[in-house]
Amino acid sequence: MYSRRAFVTLAAGTAALPLLPETAASAATVTSATPVTPADHLDPTAFTSVLTALPPDPYAVVLGGPGFQAPADGAGDATAALQAAVDEASRRGIANGLGDILGGARDFPPGDGGGVVLVPEGTYRLSAPVNVHDSVRVIGYGRKRPRFVLGANSPGYASGTPRDVFAFRRRPVGGPVTYANNDTFGSALVNLDITIEPGNPDAIAVRFGGAQLCLLQDLDIDAGQGRAGIDHNANLIHRVRVRGGEVGLNAFAASAGWQTTLLDCRFEGQRRAAVLLNNDAKLVVVRAIVARTPRAFESAPGQWQHLYVQDSHFQDVGDAAVVLNDSASIPGADDDRIRRSNQLTLLNCTTSATGDLLLLAGSGARTAAGRPSALVRELTYGLRVERALSGRETRREGVHADLTAGAPVARVRANLRPDTPPPPPVRTWVSVADVAAGMGRTIGAGEDDLAVFQAAVDRHDTVFVPIGRYVLSGTLKLRRTSSLIGLHPRQTWLLAADGHPNFTDPAAPRALVSTPRGGRNVVTGLGLDTARQTAGAVNLLWRSGADSYLADVTTQFVKWHPADAPSGDPGYTYRGAHKYGIWVRGGGGTFANVWSMNGWAENGLLVEDTDVPARLYEISVEHHETREVVLRGVSGWRFLGLQTEDHIYGWRSQAVEIERGRDILLANSVLFRVATVLGPHPYGVSVRDSRRVTLRGNRGYRDKTPEFTQWGAAVFDHRSGRSVPEIEFTLIGIA
Repeated sequence: MYSRRAFVTLAAGTAALPLLPETAASAATVTSATPVTPADHLDPTAFTSVLTALPPDPYAVVLGGPGFQAPADGAGDATAALQAAVDEASRRGIANGLGDILGGARDFPPGDGGGVVLVPEGTYRLSAPVNVHDSVRVIGYGRKRPRFVLGANSPGYASGTPRDVFAFRRRPVGGPVTYANNDTFGSALVNLDITIEPGNPDAIAVRFGGAQLCLLQDLDIDAGQGRAGIDHNANLIHRVRVRGGEVGLNAFAASAGWQTTLLDCRFEGQRRAAVLLNNDAKLVVVRAIVARTPRAFESAPGQWQHLYVQDSHFQDVGDAAVVLNDSASIPGADDDRIRRSNQLTLLNCTTSATGDLLLLAGSGARTAAGRPSALVRELTYGLRVERALSGRETRREGVHADLTAGAPVARVRANLRPDTPPPPPVRTWVSVADVAAGMGRTIGAGEDDLAVFQAAVDRHDTVFVPIGRYVLSGTLKLRRTSSLIGLHPRQTWLLAADGHPNFTDPAAPRALVSTPRGGRNVVTGLGLDTARQTAGAVNLLWRSGADSYLADVTTQFVKWHPADAPSGDPGYTYRGAHKYGIWVRGGGGTFANVWSMNGWAENGLLVEDTDVPARLYEISVEHHETREVVLRGVSGWRFLGLQTEDHIYGWRSQAVEIERGRDILLANSVLFRVATVLGPHPYGVSVRDSRRVTLRGNRGYRDKTPEFTQWGAAVFDHRSGRSVPEIEFTLIGIA
């Protein structure tokens, strides 16, 4: 889609940037830079098919298989066949009950559906919307990605009303069909391309949405003359390139008010803006390139935004990289919480041939970028609390900029270097079902499957787990080079043998799956369930090294609740006790799109005694009684898009506890308190004996019953008794 020169060339620049006026930026640092040589190899990320062969899952629906034949030559219409395949995947998920969260609550029949449609290489012409039902994943494979094309002048796409090509939907069978919402989990489009041909000005390539584990990954979207590449948003948008369209992403707050992470994404050639920000979209943007568009990020009028952008590059952005509303002009700005909810961070970003960095609509104030190129060490808008929790604590609001003229190509490439590997080649995958057959065993029938799984990981580096539920009577121990791969975390479950003595002693906790210290492990696409009578169980013990990868993983959905709580709502039919959810001891690496909501565990994420660096993207930890995330003796960890949530009975739950921490970042966090919560909590984050803890951006209150639904303070120091009372801020820096 992109030529090698599409995001090119950083022209030589030697002149120093002028100092920015105080009205446009404070504390601006501007120096000269050495000339840089133009480059035509700027992007280190490979945008290719990541699944080059058919994954060996017999429970997936294959487009083109019996009953789902579809022309793959771009001539015949494949819409009906693709929709039938999605419908069948959903039907299978309802039948197997593996993805069931709602359990018949809220007037929905039991079973949330969910499943996988595998699409082989080819070109598939579409003429009408395809509904991607709740928890269905459409996954392409082949030497080249399969390509879906909305044919030129398709009926209904030029009527003046936006119309989808792919639409994420809720409830395909037996309940109301709506767009995806806060009861939508695990839906995805993976490893495919979408093209909108001319004559479809109202076309939207993907109407995205959902609450948890929803994913757009490894996509090329050519929106052409259409309205948008992506409309609305859910959890993770990863290695997605969008070309053309009025906007690339029309962004809203994800259900139910969470942030969305854009990781290693590219936007080029949008007519208005790469990203249009609507009702507090709360975007975390890491390693993006935005090119050849008037504006990179533009806020809708009257809206505040929580926008965090790191390690990204702006190329030929004509007007401004970011357009926000002046905080003083936002409706309700007399309320400090609303005014301070307007938050911007640009961190370690670069520009080339770009207009201004920031335009504040309303006042018209602009913060200039350097020409021809610049390094943006830091640009923030909003409340900064520096040297927090000390006697030298200071506060200020407004724009703060630290810029340097010149952006060397080597620096741009280093910023953009990915830390999320593609999956191992499919040709290396060995199905655990095939290992079982070779041992004369069957798996997934409710008996103990540990011996087969352990044999598989002992003999093979990459073990594939088909859709199903597999019982383990003890810990599955991965080797240093082990990868464990599934396609769908809500359809592929490893389940602890309930009541087994291996999992019943909380004084000697045991994990369902463990990795070795320093391992280069890849674990993706799995659900981990520690059953009920398992007080010593831990979903995952992670000790892997800095090059490891844990992604697209979930635990069982249960909420802590008192014994007399009613059982009509999902999550409240379960009572048990567990040691931890996800337990990291001496490990690190990259984590992405992980949902830990085993509410009867002592906490959802415990990290202790590690200086192995870690990057955590779009991590959700929810529903525990007293603590969600606990960090003890941890250094070098960066949370980008952490989301926590208490609930009606879990109002005592603290979001983050840090003890003996060093060099920790929490960026654009959503520390959520539901509208029905029963009481207040004095602080969201606590620290003890910790240094260099940085909080960049935060959503910390709701306007419903604010005496309960906001934190008493953002952060509290147990040693000094000091706190930072502001719950909406752009920066809190603890020295």
